Amino acid sequence: MNSTSPTERVDVLRRIASVITVPLGALASLSTIAIMVAITVDVVVRNLGGRSVPGLLEMSESALVATVFLGLAYAGATNAHVAVDLLTAALRPAVARVLIGIAWLGAVAVSVWFVVATLQRALQSTAANELRQGLVDWPVWPARWLIVIGFAAFLLVAVINVVLIVRGQPLLGEDDVDPDLAATQQARTASPPADPAAVRRDDHSTHHRPEEGSR
Repeated sequence: MNSTSPTERVDVLRRIASVITVPLGALASLSTIAIMVAITVDVVVRNLGGRSVPGLLEMSESALVATVFLGLAYAGATNAHVAVDLLTAALRPAVARVLIGIAWLGAVAVSVWFVVATLQRALQSTAANELRQGLVDWPVWPARWLIVIGFAAFLLVAVINVVLIVRGQPLLGEDDVDPDLAATQQARTASPPADPAAVRRDDHSTHHRPEEGSR
């Protein structure tokens, strides 16, 4: 008999997303640092020696691929992706939730397409030992596999978010909201508007009477 509660199953999904996306996000950050270091070294050597360092440009291009595609799933899991909520913010929460769910379903469909297409291209590139010719012959096929990994991880995030929406749970990243800020916003929403007449009476009662010495 399975004794796992729905809450525990949701927590498992969140842990799976964290275990996969956090290391990928860290690698994306390291790739960004590698690009900065490579560009700095190349500029210094070019200014001092009059020539570029062989391989640094090609390495920076591969690192840029890692930065973009390995960080894709982490952005989705932390709710840090670019979003325009002008429409959903004006709708009722239930209606906005349905639209967000439809958007994540679309993300699942598109991600499946991207994973299949990039996987086929990565297999072809690996079989042909695809190279980029420059100052050095730089292999391109490892970067193509990074694209596959990035899209596959984002597909996992999209599927988990769809499951969370169906179960009525916060999306990945939405449960990291500051509790104090959330409580303040909830209190403002729940508090009834003040009575204008009462406010005027309070304002009138707080006027200072003139002191006797000023007569």
